[in-house]
Amino acid sequence: MATNFASALVSRNFSAAIKHLDAEIKHALAHDGSTVHLLLCNRAYCYEQLQLQRRAFKDYEEAIKKSNASGHPSPHALVQQGLLLHRLKKGNYQAEAQKLWQQALAASTPYTNAGLVLQAHKLLNNPSAITAALYSDLPQQAPSQAGATPNGVSTGQTGPATPSQPIANGTVMAAPQQRQPQKPSQALVRAPMTDPSSAIGLAVTQINAGKLDEAGKLLTSIIDDTDKKAPNLGAHVARGTARALQRELQGAIEDFTVAVEQAPFFADGWKRRGQARSALGHNTEALEDLQHAIDLSPDTDAKAECHTERGMTYQKMHDFARAVKDLRQAVKFQPKNLQAWNLLGLCQTSMGDIGDGIRAYQKVIDMQPDHREAWVNMAQARKELGHVAEAEAAFKKALSLDDPRSPGIHAMRVLAQMKQGLGDHWAAIRVLSKAIDLDNNPERIQCLFLRGACQHALGYHDQAVHDYEKAFSIDSGNKEKVPDEARSQQFLAFYQKELALYIRKHLDDPVLSFCLDKELHPIFKEQWCKKAPPTHEMILRYVMQPPFPSDPPRIAPADKKQVKQLVEGADAIGAVLVNRHQGFLPNKRQLRMGGLAALEMAQTLRQLVVERQAGRKVMVDTAGASLGGFDAQKGQHEFSWRDAMDIPVRWRQISEPNDQVIWVDLLTKAEFEAGFGSHTPMFSGQTKCVRYYMNFGRALRLMKEVIAQEGHTFDANNKPVGLASDDKQAEVQAAKTAGDMWKAIGKDSWVVVPIASTSRPGHTMEGTRLTIVKVPSQPDAYEFSIRTPVTPPRWKDFDQEFHALWELLLEALTNGNKPQIAHAALTYVYYWYNFMPLARGTAVTGYITLLAIFLAADMPITSYIPKDYQVDWEAILARSPTPFIQSVSPWLYPPAAKETPLHGPSGQGLRADSIRADVELPGVSAPPGGTSSDEEADISIQNGDVQGSLTSGSLCSDGVATAQADTKAANATSKSLRADADDGPPRLPDVAILLNTMRKRLEALNGPDLPRI
Repeated sequence: MATNFASALVSRNFSAAIKHLDAEIKHALAHDGSTVHLLLCNRAYCYEQLQLQRRAFKDYEEAIKKSNASGHPSPHALVQQGLLLHRLKKGNYQAEAQKLWQQALAASTPYTNAGLVLQAHKLLNNPSAITAALYSDLPQQAPSQAGATPNGVSTGQTGPATPSQPIANGTVMAAPQQRQPQKPSQALVRAPMTDPSSAIGLAVTQINAGKLDEAGKLLTSIIDDTDKKAPNLGAHVARGTARALQRELQGAIEDFTVAVEQAPFFADGWKRRGQARSALGHNTEALEDLQHAIDLSPDTDAKAECHTERGMTYQKMHDFARAVKDLRQAVKFQPKNLQAWNLLGLCQTSMGDIGDGIRAYQKVIDMQPDHREAWVNMAQARKELGHVAEAEAAFKKALSLDDPRSPGIHAMRVLAQMKQGLGDHWAAIRVLSKAIDLDNNPERIQCLFLRGACQHALGYHDQAVHDYEKAFSIDSGNKEKVPDEARSQQFLAFYQKELALYIRKHLDDPVLSFCLDKELHPIFKEQWCKKAPPTHEMILRYVMQPPFPSDPPRIAPADKKQVKQLVEGADAIGAVLVNRHQGFLPNKRQLRMGGLAALEMAQTLRQLVVERQAGRKVMVDTAGASLGGFDAQKGQHEFSWRDAMDIPVRWRQISEPNDQVIWVDLLTKAEFEAGFGSHTPMFSGQTKCVRYYMNFGRALRLMKEVIAQEGHTFDANNKPVGLASDDKQAEVQAAKTAGDMWKAIGKDSWVVVPIASTSRPGHTMEGTRLTIVKVPSQPDAYEFSIRTPVTPPRWKDFDQEFHALWELLLEALTNGNKPQIAHAALTYVYYWYNFMPLARGTAVTGYITLLAIFLAADMPITSYIPKDYQVDWEAILARSPTPFIQSVSPWLYPPAAKETPLHGPSGQGLRADSIRADVELPGVSAPPGGTSSDEEADISIQNGDVQGSLTSGSLCSDGVATAQADTKAANATSKSLRADADDGPPRLPDVAILLNTMRKRLEALNGPDLPRI
């Protein structure tokens, strides 16, 4: 045994020597243990040679305890522990080392090695003796992959760690400064390495100084001069680190592989190879390595680093659940691990647990108030919750931590997105302009596209086209240089440039003389919806829009006073549109749009009723209607339900052209027949979708109900999947998660929610589809969503239903029976929500329709949508109008809707003289939503009581302004459609007449403070 041990030491096979010592320590502990401290010191020495410094530290520490317990403290262990403290720079190492060396002198006896006694004395009294001792027998130490600065001190940075930006886990030791030849590294490379330890120390210094090529050559020379049967562990680890920092990841893996083969108990080797493998995308192998590292790590600090590394690997794989588990373990071991806390927050918000994520970011900020990344993440999380004031404050804090000459582009872009989402496009443009003007902007395409979209929405089409063209032209020929998100936005820039040119061409034409849906080629709209590049077929068939005229005419604006009155009234009406659930922002532009659309639709309904009472049909020009499609002939047709819905659809299209609001039946025939439609996930991958997860439980119960009734689902090929057996039904009914349901069914599948027809008793219609699929590219990931394919047979079925519902609605309005009108209105929008005939915008256009119908019936809706309540989902998850009406009517119905029996007397109806164009202005002092100050403090609508008012208020912590009750002012809205009111405030004009062109409509949406178009 002794011979084998000596041979291992002489050959520098320290791994073998440790195995011998392990056996001896086990034997000594089983007996009297009096000599175990000597064995521990020897094993600590071997660990030092293998750069296992923490293990060495623990062995010296244990040796001191054992020797103290025997009554004979070990001066050797005390001296070496002090030196190791200096190597590790652990804690208050200088003072601690001095204490240890004083104890070594005090413990010395005539039996103590005399040289050791003198060494302890020198270490206490001569600082240069410490340096000499540290480098007289330098262990073959590799540099830490910490974020090292040129002077060798760890930065402690907490960004995501890869071999190119590793985790801070210690201090990198630098070799002593010596007089060197003119080209030291080259000289060393050419000469045989007589002192590998010192050479490795020099290489460490070079790596810390960023001289990776020089360090690599020196380490390669050491490795080449080393016996291949006994590789130099320290040299391989050091070279592997240098290679990893140079992104030579395969070479780094080869070096770390030598290390783990030479010293399989070397945790740091496993960790470093895991890092390199993760960076190379070899995730499975990386996870195996990191598990070895966790198992072998000698202390909680080392384990925390490994759990953090593994959490990052899982995060990269979008396996957020496992990432959260690892990162929780990391912060348990290291409560002050900023990197782990920040990553934990990212993974939690990625799972939809935004509140948990915010708490994790706050931990980071509490410990390091200037942690910029945590502030950016906090801002994004607050934005998702709709906490506008807190989000904006966090964005500003993050940007304040940047160099003013190069602020964080991503933070500026997300801030601009929030401004756009609040309807403050002008403020978004200002932020984006600053970002675009900066040099070396890695998100220039995204910033240009977003600024173009904001200018497009405001009607500044020439500037929008300029930005779209610039965004599309950047590196457009080199896909490798353009990230996926930016590439998609380049395609969108092309389509939206064409849309901007189209609107500009019709800017001063009567709104009802053209129809975007009808005039733009179906294949153009299809590619726009898909955000896909133009196809060969589209290039052949689509005719590009003409450029701007060189000197466009200046058209006189609409009467400012009348527009002001109309906008203020619209703001009051649209205020109740605000959705008070996480994921939604109070968009003042969309609220104004909703009010204007509801006013125009209500005025139109009144006119229809008057004409109906007179026995006259109302005819409309086919050119300005979506009815009839791309190939429709010119002429006229009788006003129908679709013409009514064109009103809010047209308004929704111009208020935010960045959204693809189009009628699905006007896409290509092939796409229509294939079932193009909406797709809204509630749970996707491992993520609770922030807006719609609240509906998950009800939707899952509904799916179980349908499966129990039908006994099957349908697979991706529309083939039935039998689930009628008792065992399968029990498994389905027991499912609590999307994963449970998928496993119970056994494959991707869907069910149709059958809904009952109102106009055709006994007839069943196809509602939405509840769909569950396994996500192939993500571990343990499933998507549970509603998908509503709109096919020609389904369209025909709903079209027939709407013709009957439209007739019932007009009849109720004509009779004036308000409970009947309310019932007809909710029934109508119930089917609209289930129909989902638009690529986007079905929900808001449906609610605008409700506002319009009630407004036309002299009973305006003055109640706000309850918090955490989504009207469209109440309809989608109901199998008939009855439960939908039962859910919505208690909070939505105005008192007049409950006054008389549903089937009672018909009432007086609407008076023929009440349809004149002038409409009374609601008594509000300012638009709900307010304006943005120079500090961009956006004012919007606040969570009020369900029966709250329509007046504006002040900014609250959740970014929504408090709405204060003023029922009298709100009810003035009902009088706004009556021309027989001789007193009171001035009356509102007809929307379709005053705002009869796109220019006038866009300027009304913009308000008086923005430049004219």
